Amino acid sequence: MHHAVDLLQRLVRSESISGNEAENIEIWAAEAKKYGFEPQTHGRNVWFHWKQNDGPTILLNSHLDTVKAGPTWTRDPWSGEIADGEVRGLGANDAKASVAAQFGAAVLLKERGFKGNLIVCASCDEETGGEGMEKIAKDILPHYDAALIGEPNNFAVAAGQRGLMKCRVTFNGQRAHASRPWQGRNAVHLAAEFIQRLQVNYLNIPGDLTKATAQVTLIEGGTQSNVVPDQCVLTVDCRTTPEFTNQMMEEHLRACAKGLHADVDLYSNRFLPAHTDADSPLVQAALQVMNVQEATVFPSVCDLFWVAHVPALVMGPGQPVRSHQADEFVRVDEVVEGVTTYADIVEAWYQKVTA
Repeated sequence: MHHAVDLLQRLVRSESISGNEAENIEIWAAEAKKYGFEPQTHGRNVWFHWKQNDGPTILLNSHLDTVKAGPTWTRDPWSGEIADGEVRGLGANDAKASVAAQFGAAVLLKERGFKGNLIVCASCDEETGGEGMEKIAKDILPHYDAALIGEPNNFAVAAGQRGLMKCRVTFNGQRAHASRPWQGRNAVHLAAEFIQRLQVNYLNIPGDLTKATAQVTLIEGGTQSNVVPDQCVLTVDCRTTPEFTNQMMEEHLRACAKGLHADVDLYSNRFLPAHTDADSPLVQAALQVMNVQEATVFPSVCDLFWVAHVPALVMGPGQPVRSHQADEFVRVDEVVEGVTTYADIVEAWYQKVTA
């Protein structure tokens, strides 16, 4: 069995729901020592710095934490078993496969005689935010010049991700009997008008992950079937782009709410769009190794944002459709191939930046 697959199994068997990564860190650190690396920890994050010279350094990072297992699981979420060519269990796909493959890539690079510098980091709290990469990426980790963030996207060359904003819009109506609605102001109807205004031709383009989106995801309103509601609250999930920024999205939301007796509360605005130029040596190296012509974007939000001060990509083994799903798994061959893919990209990047 490939050592990266064995590591993955042991990581899956150790439950690591966000906040409970300690045992996973111990497993990872022991494996690092086994292969001659010197692990360091900060909080619930662990890494090693393989420094051979004063030249450029690349960071390989993915996360150890997982979401909770839901009631629809039909297998033990922490079995880590191999069956039908699959490693099964919570976090196997998202994103412990990336953790294991990145570690395996470091071992492979060492065996190949790689001359560059490498940081490999397994971090916490990607699923929830808190004490992971947002705390260590800039001020705690050693200096690095490029980064590969591991997430299950079948090694698509994702050179960016959209930003994220969340807001609550509260519509203030006036109660009345439903048989005499003209005596009140229906807050739900005000919210419906807002939703109509929200839909413009440059948002929510089906299938285009490079465009911004704004979607109402929660609605709360009304107290009784025969009462005109005096309040309605919408929660809006907004994904932004370099062309349609967080500020532009906020302006759009406030314009849509104008005249509707509404209060707009922007309660989450910490993720800005992140993008690495197509001519970056890292992007070019990844395109070369994967034999594709153009980069794409990561469809969700991940730790890419925290390393966006350097050229960075999101790439990893596994399929995004399996993330956060019951009976999660990753294929063994995806992990093994991921080891080589990460190593090849690192070497191709190093050749380009030192040419």
